[in-house]
Amino acid sequence: MGEFWDERAKEDPFFFVDNRLAYRNADVEKFWEQGVTDLERLLELARVEIQPGDAVVDVGCGLGRLTRAAKSLGAGSVFSIDVSKEMLERAQRYNEELDDVTWLHGDGVSLAGIPDGIADALISHVVFQHIPDPAITLGYVKDMGRVLKPGAWAAFQVSNDPGLHRAKAADLRTRLARLMRRRPKGVDDPAWVGSSVDLDELRAVADGGGLDVKHVHGAGTQFCIVSLRRRG
Repeated sequence: MGEFWDERAKEDPFFFVDNRLAYRNADVEKFWEQGVTDLERLLELARVEIQPGDAVVDVGCGLGRLTRAAKSLGAGSVFSIDVSKEMLERAQRYNEELDDVTWLHGDGVSLAGIPDGIADALISHVVFQHIPDPAITLGYVKDMGRVLKPGAWAAFQVSNDPGLHRAKAADLRTRLARLMRRRPKGVDDPAWVGSSVDLDELRAVADGGGLDVKHVHGAGTQFCIVSLRRRG
């Protein structure tokens, strides 16, 4: 997956982090503003809050959109992890004014590199829905229990609608538009199409990682918000 997201970062990193924006013509100011709006909405639906000084993990940080938003909401240290080296390099340039942020190049299957029991909170938005194998997403969920402190929480979005994750063959007009850089490439790749996660399986894996599912919003939809809390 790293190679796929490296290519998307080179193609149009803003669009592939937030495809509500115009392809190859992003409103960059809006991109960062929507990061704050999206994080606030995620926290609201998950029924959690970032407290001043909290150590936060941002999973699938991309260009650091939620990292910047978390800092604006009072986060202390942030561990921002992504599978794409290209995205991370851009994130560091775009957010060079942020202090106490650790940018980590992830292995694409776990939170390796983040110390045990270090985080008060973990966030992720529109990341897990792109992972083609739900077992990998569940592996991340289990690893959340390792990096969270006792009593700490995770709030993240997964897709819970399997019907959305079916690649569609592009017609000739679309293929030509892609060659002419007028339409995004890679949107029929498994690393973009992704997969849905079964909530019963998620609950079982969370339990095995020492986590309790505290709240679920949007079950059965693409934007299913889950909040977990570390036991102990």
